[in-house]
Amino acid sequence: MTVTNAMSPLTAVELLAARKGTFTGAIVPKVGRVVGGVLYGNDVVHVNLITGIVLSRLYQRSLDMLDSLNPTAIVMELDRLGLTAGDGSPVRLTDVCRAVADLRASFEKSLAGTNKSTCEHVFEPLVVDGQVVRGAKVYRCVAGTGRKCHCRSCTGDPKAPVHGQINISGLILGETVIIPAPNGPKPATRSRADVVAKNYIRRKLPVGRYVTYRLDPTDFYCLRAGGAAALAATAGGITFDPDQIAATATLLAG
Repeated sequence: MTVTNAMSPLTAVELLAARKGTFTGAIVPKVGRVVGGVLYGNDVVHVNLITGIVLSRLYQRSLDMLDSLNPTAIVMELDRLGLTAGDGSPVRLTDVCRAVADLRASFEKSLAGTNKSTCEHVFEPLVVDGQVVRGAKVYRCVAGTGRKCHCRSCTGDPKAPVHGQINISGLILGETVIIPAPNGPKPATRSRADVVAKNYIRRKLPVGRYVTYRLDPTDFYCLRAGGAAALAATAGGITFDPDQIAATATLLAG
């Protein structure tokens, strides 16, 4: 009998079998975001990613690439793409330099182990038969611990996370929308110029490809790992950038 801290033993076993650096595919609905009482961005997608990433390597590689960026070139790129602050003002060199400094500080804290997530206390590693599965974590209800709980049972919110659900994380290689969100994509947020610059720069770095998907045991999802995931991706017409795959190999455990 499988012993695990997750609600879905079959999914837990599949992820355990995948182990380190495995090509993983999932058909899953995105969480989306509620704006004005309307849910946007909850597309059903077929996503493929590499799990088992060593986060310290991811942050170090991103830090190295950050230091090689040309801030002036970034300003020109943003201007060419028409990306501005929420109030319509342009992104200036000082904004880009501030964004670079903020990202550098964040990566350095992550490498030092001092950059803690505000929701870290509600997750624990996925454990299957005494073995920790890297790249997967399990959501826990924290009612009765002295902290406010935001799980579905405690809030009644049908979009809130479920106690025992698995979240998988890795470097995204490809994603295709199977069913578009009924209300369309998430509306653009009105951000400061330095935040616009930071988000743009982050997308250019390895950390910008690090994503997390929720495997809600009360909702539809399909998970495949290894060869089965690769065959499903090919059948689904998903193509991949060979350079991205090669770069990903340096971020995996030995």
